[in-house]
Amino acid sequence: MNKRARVRLIGVTAIILVAVGAIILGAGSGDGSYARSVSEALDDVTLVGERVRVSGIVIDGSWDMGVKPMRFEIRDEEDANGPVINVVYNGNAPDTFGDGVIAIVTGVLSADGTIDATDMFTQCPSKYGSATGAMSVTDVFESGPGLIGNQVTVTGIVVSDIQPAGGSSRFAIAATEDGDKLGIAFDGGLPAGIAEGSAVVIDGEMRDDDFFHAVEVSLSDSEK
Repeated sequence: MNKRARVRLIGVTAIILVAVGAIILGAGSGDGSYARSVSEALDDVTLVGERVRVSGIVIDGSWDMGVKPMRFEIRDEEDANGPVINVVYNGNAPDTFGDGVIAIVTGVLSADGTIDATDMFTQCPSKYGSATGAMSVTDVFESGPGLIGNQVTVTGIVVSDIQPAGGSSRFAIAATEDGDKLGIAFDGGLPAGIAEGSAVVIDGEMRDDDFFHAVEVSLSDSEK
């Protein structure tokens, strides 16, 4: 390659890099690709009427899957008494959605602190627990009514699809893939990576509706 061609190539490359940088900067400032905290979004009055992306923790009990459009509230994870954004979302919530999960929503912010969201995804942390000392599903069934109302830890394998929060059963577990199934009721956020076939450790209690009502769901240490 001669000197003139080399100079021309360098010039063209520089122009391309500048153009790409402008596109990235523009995307970060105008189309909601930068995820702001709840406080950041509410403190910036220039964002009213604009399309923004906001990240926050879902407030327990603020949602109802049976209502369309779906409505729920988010706040900053580190500030339990901080400001709240009301989210209106007409799409299908991710199966991992639930109390305490981080929701990242994109939509138009109103002056009253409401986001009319068109997109949502959840950010689920990895969570692992030890199955040592936990009851098996077989143990639960063999315990019968005497176990009802007692806080215990149960371990098993997920043997069903993961369902959205808000229903009677989120998923089912069994001691083996073809064993008796125990339905798990849970409206909280699920750990990243949970799926049919995952080994899980669950804290909660058996109730007389024949479901195990979980307060915490973790993947088993064996899944690491």
